Amino acid sequence: MKMMMRFVVLSALAMAMILLAIPQPASADIYMKQKQHTDATQIMGMSQPARDTIVEIWITEKGFRSDDPAHSSILLGKEQKIIMIDHAAKTYMEQPMNMNDMMAEMGKDKSSEEQAAMNKMMQGMMKMDASVQETTETKTINKWKCRKYLVTITSAMGPMNTEVWATEDLKVDKKIYDQLASRMFSAMPGMQGSMESMKKEMEKIKGVQVMTVSSIIMMGQPQKTTTELLEFKDAKAPADIFAIPAGYKKQAR
Repeated sequence: MKMMMRFVVLSALAMAMILLAIPQPASADIYMKQKQHTDATQIMGMSQPARDTIVEIWITEKGFRSDDPAHSSILLGKEQKIIMIDHAAKTYMEQPMNMNDMMAEMGKDKSSEEQAAMNKMMQGMMKMDASVQETTETKTINKWKCRKYLVTITSAMGPMNTEVWATEDLKVDKKIYDQLASRMFSAMPGMQGSMESMKKEMEKIKGVQVMTVSSIIMMGQPQKTTTELLEFKDAKAPADIFAIPAGYKKQAR
């Protein structure tokens, strides 16, 4: 139960990060390559060393996929599904984005009173808010002229503060993103208002985000992650971009 609840909150936070990371993808499929650095930290009494990862992202009208050497994440808007892939274990886990389906599964062995209490708690956990402050600071990052923004996202996991450097050198529109976002959040009771207000706030960030520096408290410990855009281009996504690798086993939630 606790693991399921934590997965739900992490999934919601991941969706918020999509709002933060790619506010205005182009009307064609988009390919992005990022360099991500996470500082060393302590999680549940265990030391986690600093790590550097190259992340490749595809965003299409159908959905979103993020790949690093250890994990892949797939969000399918029309199917209302999140898929988390573990390459080391060769397993994957599917999670419905529809909160009604998720809550029905979590509460199938509960009394009606327990289900009502769980629904109320879930709605509280899924509430998010965002604020964006534009600054006058500018600098060039990887050949793109960027402006600095200060972003705060509040959620059940606490505040996430992010320094964003965005460029208007990359000319894009919002067609695919708007379609994907509406599909992603239309079936999530309690989140539509939060995500709509977050989306409106994120529109204050002009252009494509080139560098973000995010700080969050995770399990009582501070975590800092820096993400830098290395490549951004219109490209045709592979036909099997949302396929599960052959031989991977489905893991129960």
